[in-house]
Amino acid sequence: MSNRELLSIATSALRVTQKALDTTGHNIANVNTEGYHRQRVDTATRTPLFTGAGFFGTGVHITDVQRAYDEFLDNRVREATTRFSETDRFYRLSAQVDNITADPDVGLASAMANFFNAVHDVATDPTSIPARQTLLSEAGTLTDRFHLLDSRLRELDAQTQHELQAQIDEINTTATKIAELNHKIVHEIGKGQGHLPNDLLDQRDLLVTRLAEKIDVTPVPQDDGSVSLFIGKGHELVGGAHANRLGLKANDLDPNQQEITFDSDSTSLTVTKDLTGGEVGGLLRFREQVLIPTQNKLGRLAAGIALEFNQLHQSGYDLDGNTGQDFFVAPPIAVMQNGTGTVTATYTGPSADLQASDYLLEYDGSSYTLTRLSDRFQQTLTTFPATVDGIQIDVTSAPTGASRFLIRPTAEAAGKIEPNLDDPRRIAAAGSAGAEGDNQIALSLAALESDKKLLGGKATFQDAYGQMVTEVGSLTRAAEISRGAHETVKRQTLEAHEQLAGVNLDEEAANLVKYQQTYQAAAQVVTIASQTFDALINAVRR
Repeated sequence: MSNRELLSIATSALRVTQKALDTTGHNIANVNTEGYHRQRVDTATRTPLFTGAGFFGTGVHITDVQRAYDEFLDNRVREATTRFSETDRFYRLSAQVDNITADPDVGLASAMANFFNAVHDVATDPTSIPARQTLLSEAGTLTDRFHLLDSRLRELDAQTQHELQAQIDEINTTATKIAELNHKIVHEIGKGQGHLPNDLLDQRDLLVTRLAEKIDVTPVPQDDGSVSLFIGKGHELVGGAHANRLGLKANDLDPNQQEITFDSDSTSLTVTKDLTGGEVGGLLRFREQVLIPTQNKLGRLAAGIALEFNQLHQSGYDLDGNTGQDFFVAPPIAVMQNGTGTVTATYTGPSADLQASDYLLEYDGSSYTLTRLSDRFQQTLTTFPATVDGIQIDVTSAPTGASRFLIRPTAEAAGKIEPNLDDPRRIAAAGSAGAEGDNQIALSLAALESDKKLLGGKATFQDAYGQMVTEVGSLTRAAEISRGAHETVKRQTLEAHEQLAGVNLDEEAANLVKYQQTYQAAAQVVTIASQTFDALINAVRR
């Protein structure tokens, strides 16, 4: 082997070792960089040189610079991240509802107990003006408590929609950045003749994981090095260098409710029910499984109390012998529409039939279909007025074409119930006009405390409220347990990922020593080759 070949071997070792040192330094520099995957230099022997004595090695060269990457582990991290984010957001919001409804200073239990105690006092002494005044005062306190709970739930609803907008804005921003990285990565792979730009891939993987915190996303690698991202039921959020967008729009029946849209260049689709996972999935689950049902159950209780009290109170007589009026202002039933025609709805009772649900009445041009939204139960209505679940629905002006009507018997009742009386003498405690000390109706009103007037005649007012609190508490507790489980899975997957891809400073320090010694040895080979060459030259000169 000639000195030139020896020098070539030595210089190849110097070049490769220098790049290995550069890569080690790069690893150390990025030890705290989020999403960074440890890199290594892959080497191979150069093509050997054949001589009469056999094949002699010609040195070393770099084949690639690879990152410590495992697609399976990265997918597990992404999936664990999206599941934890969903359950965490769902739990935190549900806990707020649980705290509101179960709080004795805010909840209804004590207010209802005090109200019925006042009713019992009037039944005990029906002519007592102080007892009657106390009843009116407790009625005002009870309705105020309904209003307070309703306002707190509506504040949570507003918070949820505000967060939904913030999450969607962040999803759109992240999707745009991923599309831009796709463009850069495809360009760099082409320029690098198939070699991968590891740092750009790390940046893109980190953004995909951050996107998974917001929504369940499925990445599909493409042959050119880009990645396509799909959400929901196959909606392509990112394809190559192009990103579609999510948006929010008001529900076409209830403008207070926001729907998520998937906006591409040519279409805009409502995809609210298609989306799961991440913080967006947690927000949507909370709205559908906790917030809306709680609002409806609270409203059912308010409407039930108003209906039962009004019905009995109207059958009695006040201190002046007048027929009883409504004790409460019964909440009106809201009807919202998209189309033509006019639909009205009123309470008919019994309150035991009331369901904690909204209803969707659809007219297709020839027939009416009513859907109870809480359980999707459908029925065809052929005549009007029609009585369904304790409410009467009437079409007072027929639609001229396809139309939809959202009927909300209970959702807004808690915020609209009001006391109707301000004069204690107007309380109708007597069963007959002019009967001194008659407490017949007052006794019946007091008995409502223990009568099972709700939930199909199986629950008292306190039972119905207690069941609502228990259901919210159970959902919250289940969410807390699920959150803990998903947090454990996420931590374990991150630890496994860190073991594979993370930078170990002890290992990198050992590599530095190894590469330093290799570099020094290769440099010594260069020195020896130079000295040998000089010795040959001197020998020739002699």
